[in-house]
This record gives sequence, C-alpha cells and structure tokens, in this order.
Amino acid sequence: MIRHTKQGAVDILSVEESMIYLHIDKMQLAVDQLLKAGQPRVVLNMKDVALCDSRGLEFILDLRDRCVKCGGMFKLAAASHLCLDILQITGVLDQIEHYENSVQAAGSFAL
Repeated sequence: MIRHTKQGAVDILSVEESMIYLHIDKMQLAVDQLLKAGQPRVVLNMKDVALCDSRGLEFILDLRDRCVKCGGMFKLAAASHLCLDILQITGVLDQIEHYENSVQAAGSFAL
C-alpha cells in the first residue's frame, strides 16, 4: 500500500509494506494516478519498507525515469539499513538521491 501526502508542492509517497513482486502492481496503480498531474516532484518514503527485491528496484528506477521524463524530479527517503545495502550493492543508490527522512528530501527540492 502507498499513502500519498503533500508537503508544499512535493508529493510524498509512503510505502507501507515490503517492495516485493507481490505488491508492485498495486503500487504502480497509485503512481500512475499521480504522474498524470504534470511535472511531479516525488519523494518515495521507504521508512516502513522491510525488504526490497528486484521488482522493487525496477519500480524505483521506473518511477525515477517517469518523473524525469515528465520534467519532474524524484528522491528517496528513510530507507532501512537493509534496503540501503540492497540499493548500494545494486548501484541504484548511485543514481538517486537519498535523505534520512521525507522532510529533508522534500526540502531539498527548494535548493
């Protein structure tokens, strides 16, 4: 499940379950609605994500690519130590900015 909130002009997507193949399709539906709105500024809050598999990594990279294609931006926030290790080992963390929490990530759009 993804909970959508806004902080100013930034959309915060808080993932409330593991980012594994079983959950990605319903996450994708939530994202599709959001990206119809124009130039998205999106933070993916991973605070409650215990695990991220290869489909989860694809979801993250696809979301980043779709945001950029629409003229927007994408950032990650609050990934657990395990998820950070997975993101780092796979090279995903080299391609996407990560912040300690969603407030810092949302604030970084102003810089």
